[in-house]
Amino acid sequence: MRKVKGFTLIELLVVISIVVLLMAILLPALQLVRRRAKAVACQSNLRQWGVIFSMYANDHGTLPRHITFGPYLWPTELRTYSSDSNDLLLCPMATRSKIRPDNPYPIWDSWLRVVGSKSTAWEYRFTLGQEQVVHFSGSYGVNRNLHWLPIDRLYPGSPRNNVPVLLDCIYLQGWPMHFDDPPEYEGQIDRFDNMKYFCINRHDGGVNSLFLDWSVRKVGLKELWTLRWGIFSSAFTLSNSPWTKAGGVQPEDWPQWMRSFKDY
Repeated sequence: MRKVKGFTLIELLVVISIVVLLMAILLPALQLVRRRAKAVACQSNLRQWGVIFSMYANDHGTLPRHITFGPYLWPTELRTYSSDSNDLLLCPMATRSKIRPDNPYPIWDSWLRVVGSKSTAWEYRFTLGQEQVVHFSGSYGVNRNLHWLPIDRLYPGSPRNNVPVLLDCIYLQGWPMHFDDPPEYEGQIDRFDNMKYFCINRHDGGVNSLFLDWSVRKVGLKELWTLRWGIFSSAFTLSNSPWTKAGGVQPEDWPQWMRSFKDY
């Protein structure tokens, strides 16, 4: 009799098991590489915004002030300095649009404001007249504490590399204060507590930020409370924030989802 060569069932199962095991080992590593690549692309976007903001600041002495009147004016005012400002508004980690069930802003026929999340973009749509509709979305938010202030005169002891201008955010702008509470759970938002807008775990325990010296780096979530959100923020304000080491915060004081992150 002539024997037919082939795999036995046991050999086939062993090969399949090895392949599954290798995939289980490699998949997290591949996902980590993808997240880091997106974080690098996010920082590249912010560096381009740094060029745009610095050009505007050199011409006007302040940051774009019309961002305080509505997001539909924000990219428009910077259009002189960049033709693709809408594209630069999206972090690669948060490009999808989705209306949250806890969205705190009104949704009307002619006015749509949607708060995003760590993986979704915020959205703004406004109808002008009967036909023209201004609509754009983004994943970054402006530190509104800096609006209209002359950026060439800082409070003594306020280094520019610690004053955030534009960060990963779930809304187009915010007014963070050093005494704001952290989110009780990941994704919690509060219309009047704007530190929660920036405290999102978008980049493995942190967010990317553009600073007033036009540098870009990753900021730890707990580090947000140590930044100088206002040009005139004093060292006394920072040292007395209840959410910093200098202010006496303890690891157990943080919400459960934030306790594993680095302390500052």
